[in-house]
Amino acid sequence: MRDNIFKELSNRKRILEEKGYNVIYIGLYGSQNYNVADKLSDIDCKAIVLPSLHDIIFRKVTSKTIECENGTIDVKDLITFYSVIKKGNFSYIEAMDTEYSIGDKYIKELFKQIRPNKKSILGAMYEKRKALTHEYPSKTEEFEKWGFDPKQYHHIIRLRDLLYSKTDKSYLIYDDLKGKVMVKVKRNSFNYSKDFVEFMSDKVIEQSKELIPKNYKYEPVNLDNEVSHYIENKLKLELNKHNTSFAREYRTFGTNIPKSDIKKFPELKQYNGEDISYIIYESLEIL
Repeated sequence: MRDNIFKELSNRKRILEEKGYNVIYIGLYGSQNYNVADKLSDIDCKAIVLPSLHDIIFRKVTSKTIECENGTIDVKDLITFYSVIKKGNFSYIEAMDTEYSIGDKYIKELFKQIRPNKKSILGAMYEKRKALTHEYPSKTEEFEKWGFDPKQYHHIIRLRDLLYSKTDKSYLIYDDLKGKVMVKVKRNSFNYSKDFVEFMSDKVIEQSKELIPKNYKYEPVNLDNEVSHYIENKLKLELNKHNTSFAREYRTFGTNIPKSDIKKFPELKQYNGEDISYIIYESLEIL
């Protein structure tokens, strides 16, 4: 399974590059991380791409989900990704904590400094509770069988276990025995009824609320300087690589023309001391 995941991550990188993205990092999130994957499990990942200079100037944001044959790619530019993860969003931190990742190790280690916000975990549980009985088009089969989506119930339990563990990790890795039980919950092999699952979900969420202290306050990690310097250096490299051309306009106002310009264009010497304007086209070098 391990080799297959890395192969798939490399394939996702290729898909994004073919779409014109400059991929910095891709990390797995989902059941393979928790040891609750089965043959029906997709491979989902989060990808960070480098914003272009044009994107930054015009504040163009990249934030989209790309559907693949066996999973999805949650794509965000680095600025947008940072704005989400710095709030302690555990699912984005998971993509940093995972052992299944490819790309820039500096970015991985940088963002691994950020730890999950417990309130984001509780918030996700409420979202899973809402999705539990909401019939999305992709869940028609489950609703025809049971009237709910058992995958959402398994997530509610998993997130409760995460809070109960009192760890600062973004996810738990179940042992083989518990992992198999969780897979059965996810596929409703126990044939739970809708009423039972709704009752238990509400009970689990109430228990989870008690696991977060009343005075709990999340302390964000400020990585603004590190992220801005990283983007600046990456863009400099990109500009150097493409040797971007630009035009420089100069007016003398009756003074002498710069010796460097005369050396490059000797015909300018005859205009020395006159008030003239000229444009020089040259290559841009970023040091």
